[in-house]
Amino acid sequence: MRSPRAQSALLAVLLAACASPGYRSSTVPVPTAFRESARDTARDTLTPPLPPPTPVSDSAVPVVTEPERTVSSVDQASYWRALNDTTLDRLIGELLRSNLDVRSALARLRGARAARTETALDLVPTVTAAGGYTRQRLSNATFPIGGGRFPDQDIWDAGFDASWELDFFGRVRHNVQAQGALVDAANADVRDAQVVLTAELARTYFELRGAQERLSVARRNGENQRRTLDVTQQRLDAGRGTAFDTERARAQLGFTLASIPGLESQVAAAQYAIGVLIGRAPASVAAELQPMAAMPPLPNDVTVANPDSLIRGRPDVASAERQAAAERAFLGAAKSDYLPRITVGASAGYSAAELGGLGDEGTFRYAVGPLVTWPLLNLGRVKARVDQSRARTEAADAQYAQTVLRAMQEVETGLSRYRTSRARVERIRDAAEASARAADLARLRFEGGVADFLQVLDAERTQLDAEDQLAQAHTDAATSYAALYQALGGQAPTP
Repeated sequence: MRSPRAQSALLAVLLAACASPGYRSSTVPVPTAFRESARDTARDTLTPPLPPPTPVSDSAVPVVTEPERTVSSVDQASYWRALNDTTLDRLIGELLRSNLDVRSALARLRGARAARTETALDLVPTVTAAGGYTRQRLSNATFPIGGGRFPDQDIWDAGFDASWELDFFGRVRHNVQAQGALVDAANADVRDAQVVLTAELARTYFELRGAQERLSVARRNGENQRRTLDVTQQRLDAGRGTAFDTERARAQLGFTLASIPGLESQVAAAQYAIGVLIGRAPASVAAELQPMAAMPPLPNDVTVANPDSLIRGRPDVASAERQAAAERAFLGAAKSDYLPRITVGASAGYSAAELGGLGDEGTFRYAVGPLVTWPLLNLGRVKARVDQSRARTEAADAQYAQTVLRAMQEVETGLSRYRTSRARVERIRDAAEASARAADLARLRFEGGVADFLQVLDAERTQLDAEDQLAQAHTDAATSYAALYQALGGQAPTP
């Protein structure tokens, strides 16, 4: 027989083994300033590793009456409304209300809250009411001493059964903590869906405006080239031109007009994609978006003041951290199976031979008592379940660290792409303006007989290419602004 001291030591070891695993910080350091946000910084110094939020202690177990946390809406005012594009603002508002992927994420959030409530109810007794009728006959083998045949019996029964697990070792509390963390993860997933889909809508909207701008450029240059063709035809008819010049002008106009159907297809595809994103039939918004509109002006370069807060505030990072927290709580619940499970059971009610006799004297019954279960001969299975939970915890930790790394990469890339795309717009705008002036001069020189027609063709080709590149550069800058919004996790940058 073990001594009391040895028994106490064994119990302490078991309790330590079943304790909830402590939280560890992410091993990924976050810089004090993003390189692309502070290009003049010689060396980035590193802050301590990014820690997860403070976990809920065992003594602060959420209860059924806990107020539900509301989903934070995506902040438009400081980002999209700065563009002063009312059409884009309206589409984003409709997306947040009607997008089917957002609705799906909200449904998963409601399911996670219901699962947490169900788990929290394990902290209180389970009471069920039961009633029934049984007709039975006992076998002679049951009571061999009596002999003879037992008569048929009618038994009416009504009462309550109750059971209550006394959560001495934290199994239920750990499960409640895990479900609470999953609720937080689902909440972050809703915000992540809002951010990703808003960025997707903005990108598609900018591609629509960019395709419309390129279409306008092609049509405008087509009109210029048509006038050039008319001039060459008039010169040919007057005996001052050549058929060679006329046919080259007609060929260049044909190539320009041939690009228009492809651009019209891009406009239609973007319109249909926007319809799906806002939860409507693809063609339902085509007429609304058919009128051409200029690309909205973009703000200057943006900087991020606090990278640590930014990374922590991204919904995908928050979701990954909460998933890791849930797996740690599940690991604590799995370890608690090493220890006995104590349950108090009770039953009370009435049993009688007739339905009308229920409640009469002598028909009351009750039973009450504790039940202790311990998987002494199944500890191998318990260990296997603990090992599985530990592996899932390690995978969740690795996924969390990977999400932090990917978040930093996306922010740096987004800042760099936005800065360089805006610089490219300024360079191409100068080239487009110069090419337009050169094309006008070439046409004047040709009409005055100073230059040959080859210079006109070359100048017009250069003008078309420069203006088309400018429209594409506008689109790239705007889509990089949308990508930066997603990289920042829907958080407003510092102007």
